[in-house]
Amino acid sequence: MDALAGRLAAPMLDRTPGSFLGRGRPLPPDAPKVNDPGDVTYLIAVVRRWRRLIGGFVLAGLAVSLAYLLLATPQYRATARILIDFRRLADIGQDQFAINNRVNDAAVESQATIMTSEGVLRAVIRAEKLDADPEFAEDGSALDRLLALAGLADPADASPAGRERRTIEALGRRVTAQRVGVSYVVELRFLSADAAKAARIANALARAYVDDQLAAKREAAGSANGWYRDRVAELQAQAGEAEKAAVAYRGANRIMLADGKYVDEQLLSELSSRLVAVQGERSEAEAKLARIEAILSAGGAGAVADEFQNNLITGLRQKAAEIRRRMAEITARSGGDHDAVERARQDLQATEASIADEFRRIAQGYRSTAAVARLNEQTITRDLEDLARRSAEAQGVRVQLAQLQSVADTYKTMRDSFLTRFAEAAQEQTFPVTEARIISGASEPNRPATPNWYKAFAAGLSLSFGLGFVVALGRDVLTRRVRDRRQLAAAVGSPCIAVIADLPALAAPPAPGRNPIAEAARLPFSALAESLRAVRLTADARFEGTASGTVLGLVSAVSGDGVTTLAGNLATLLARSGSPTLLIDLDLRGRTLTRLTRDTAATDTEAGLQDVLDGRVPISAIVRRQPSGLHVLPASTHADRLHPSERIAAPQLANLLEMARAGYRYVVLDLPPMLPVSDARAAAALVDGFVMVARWNQTSLDDLQAAVALNPEIAAKLIGAIMNRADPDVLAVFDDTVLDRSLTYLRRARRPEREGAAGRAPRPEPESEHAPQTASDAGVETR
Repeated sequence: MDALAGRLAAPMLDRTPGSFLGRGRPLPPDAPKVNDPGDVTYLIAVVRRWRRLIGGFVLAGLAVSLAYLLLATPQYRATARILIDFRRLADIGQDQFAINNRVNDAAVESQATIMTSEGVLRAVIRAEKLDADPEFAEDGSALDRLLALAGLADPADASPAGRERRTIEALGRRVTAQRVGVSYVVELRFLSADAAKAARIANALARAYVDDQLAAKREAAGSANGWYRDRVAELQAQAGEAEKAAVAYRGANRIMLADGKYVDEQLLSELSSRLVAVQGERSEAEAKLARIEAILSAGGAGAVADEFQNNLITGLRQKAAEIRRRMAEITARSGGDHDAVERARQDLQATEASIADEFRRIAQGYRSTAAVARLNEQTITRDLEDLARRSAEAQGVRVQLAQLQSVADTYKTMRDSFLTRFAEAAQEQTFPVTEARIISGASEPNRPATPNWYKAFAAGLSLSFGLGFVVALGRDVLTRRVRDRRQLAAAVGSPCIAVIADLPALAAPPAPGRNPIAEAARLPFSALAESLRAVRLTADARFEGTASGTVLGLVSAVSGDGVTTLAGNLATLLARSGSPTLLIDLDLRGRTLTRLTRDTAATDTEAGLQDVLDGRVPISAIVRRQPSGLHVLPASTHADRLHPSERIAAPQLANLLEMARAGYRYVVLDLPPMLPVSDARAAAALVDGFVMVARWNQTSLDDLQAAVALNPEIAAKLIGAIMNRADPDVLAVFDDTVLDRSLTYLRRARRPEREGAAGRAPRPEPESEHAPQTASDAGVETR
């Protein structure tokens, strides 16, 4: 100890964050996510955590549902069915497929809306005198009457019109019209406290709807009839005027028609036909003339069609043939020089000359015919050209006449169409037909429709559970406090290595002889001791292979989390296990550890750490030795000349801790909270590893996250976190049963030892070794 005091004046060692980060094997910081309210597992956990609250809402909802079922007035529902049959409006022989194509869902839904319209309701009210029925003619709702009595609203209108208006509104709230599936059937439902009245009014509503449709058809047909009459007269006048205009225009422009056709067009057609015929005659005559001339050129050899119709040519050809035959016979009998042959040859030449003369006469006739046809062709061609010119000049006049005639024909067609529709409208007015018909009247219901026990309880259960869940979720989300291990690990970015229960016995001032910082050593088999051993094992694993001692700092985000008590119990447990341990009170503002380890005879101004660092007092005179073997270095109780953060950052403290590493296996520092002051951050370079302490259901997650974010040097050296003063039963509800199971296991492990001790003679046992094991043995007291 003197050697340690003698080295306080040594120069300050290198305590940069980099050098301390190199000690041991620091784990890379994970970044677990805080529970997400959108996670299904989180929602299930909310239900488990707040099951009592949600159960209360559910019971309240069921109670409200039961009260409603017991107090509500039974209501009976009567139903009438109406078919919207659009085929009834079709004419005989009309295509039914075309009718179905004109009907769509909107048409059926529109009819369902008409069934609950104000006109139908008013007709039923007047027919059934419902304005005198107290069930429908109340002076407004109970709330309206209460507001009127309090002067916050106008009183109900007592006039007949106001009374009818209230009846319509009350009736409209009780009647519904709903389409049955995809059919053309609509169910008209009415709800009343009287079953017979429900059936009667439902039937009255159905009849009123059908009557309303008939009246609408009759009124529409009447209006259409008058309109058609006026429209037909107007079209008749317009058609007459258009026809007169066409006739006047035709007379003014001398346009003549024959059989509905223009005269010049007919002449043009006839001349064209005559021209074709004359051209044919000319061509035929010229062809025959050319043939005859060819025959004459060939010496009369050949024939034409007209030859067979000419008896003279036929006779001459027969005579010539006879002469040739006789010449042949004479030549064969007497020779070619015979006189008979010569005479026959002369007769043949005379006959052939006669035939040629006859052909010339025929050719002259063809030539005359061709000349006449040619002359006629020229005349017809001139007449046709002149007529075509005059017809082309008249086209503009004819176009205008065609337009006038088209207008007249259009008016006539419209007049005829409206005449037909006028006849149909007159028939509909005398015998209207509606597409709606009642296919099933309403009968008196046997049992009430409301209240429905199943729906009431289901609605109460679902609504109350939903409301309870929303309230529970709101409390769970808005209450940002540490409640389970996962939240703590996510907030600080380091695993939760221990969960420690509360100690009710230490909530009050400790009993004489029981030091709060020695509870782990007094109860070595308690959950508190086991949890602190987990801290030691975590530190040993983190800084395995380190030759010098390990400096551990216990910190918290805010005050009141139990850092001092845990630091004292951890150091006492380490010293009790045989490892030299030094506990230093670095909370130079609160000095809670100094007060807990002070002797009763000590003064209020005794020396401490500050005096040792200034060299005024040797460290051997300051260190307090505990029965467990723990050495405690308290803080000075008098005022210090330096600020606490300056004192911690001074080189003398670094030298002190370096010498403490050489003399102790563990050096445990009780540090002040991180958010109120910066003292812990000033000591970050001097510490090998930090342990974050958070009080269960007290420390907020925001404070923990802010402390880690504002102190990155400490966050980089965190080896774990401790959740202090937790409730095992509530933790089990929060899906964290590790503490409850640990306590159960420790009780079960201690039971055989106690049973064996019961068979032996009782003998006193050291309090620190065999104290009774209870649930409260695992807890600690905050500073």
